Amino acid sequence: MKKTNYAFSAKAINSQTPRWAKNMFRITLLVTSAITIFMAGTNILEESMKYEVLLGLKTLDAFMFGLSKMFGVEYENKN
Repeated sequence: MKKTNYAFSAKAINSQTPRWAKNMFRITLLVTSAITIFMAGTNILEESMKYEVLLGLKTLDAFMFGLSKMFGVEYENKN
């Protein structure tokens, strides 16, 4: 089985995402979600500042998801 890696190309988007890229996104999503839940439930920050920070964290989630999709692996069976 031959493995071909792609990064930052159209082929990468259409190929299978590598496990490390999926894990990178999942860890970021879990950490930012935990921080978001904690910050929403406390009064540490003012409401306007809290809004800005939460938007920043969710923007980071979207960025990491897009970044994780820019890597691809294509497997070819060689007989």
